[in-house]
Amino acid sequence: MALFNGVHYALSSSIQPGRHKELSALLDLHGATSAPPPTHIIALAGSHIQGEYEGSLHVVSDMWYEGIDGQYVSERYYSPDPIMIFSGVVACATDLSQWDLEVLSAGITSLGGQWRTALTRDVTHLFALHKQSNKYQTAMYFAPYTGMSILTPHWFDDSVQLGCCVPEIPYLWPDPEVLAR
Repeated sequence: MALFNGVHYALSSSIQPGRHKELSALLDLHGATSAPPPTHIIALAGSHIQGEYEGSLHVVSDMWYEGIDGQYVSERYYSPDPIMIFSGVVACATDLSQWDLEVLSAGITSLGGQWRTALTRDVTHLFALHKQSNKYQTAMYFAPYTGMSILTPHWFDDSVQLGCCVPEIPYLWPDPEVLAR
């Protein structure tokens, strides 16, 4: 059975033509169809279209497909709502205090992301304050293959404070600029 069997999608006009074509091809390849009536509306992340669609229609960001690794992923973690700043983020942490872990996990999940206690294949962001942990070493080894971001927790704090995901570069290990300030 195809991954998206039964998914009828409509792509929002907020998606650029090149991305529109790419998403259509990928969804069609995995069994979805653009035939009406739609079951899913796919919009650009940060779009204000959530309230326009009521009922059983799923409104997801264009990152929804990217979160799928051979298995169907819940639509609730890929909201285009701009308030859900961590939509599409699957986070984990290493060697942080219990308090910091609770704040990070609650913040990530309440703002659209997912939290993992273990470093799993679907983790997109690992928070670390130093280089000594096994999770950090494993993440650094696999990061070139997975695209995982290994960041200081300061990225989370600054993103929440500004209400959007800030650029990751100053927070990235192995030499985060924010720790040199």
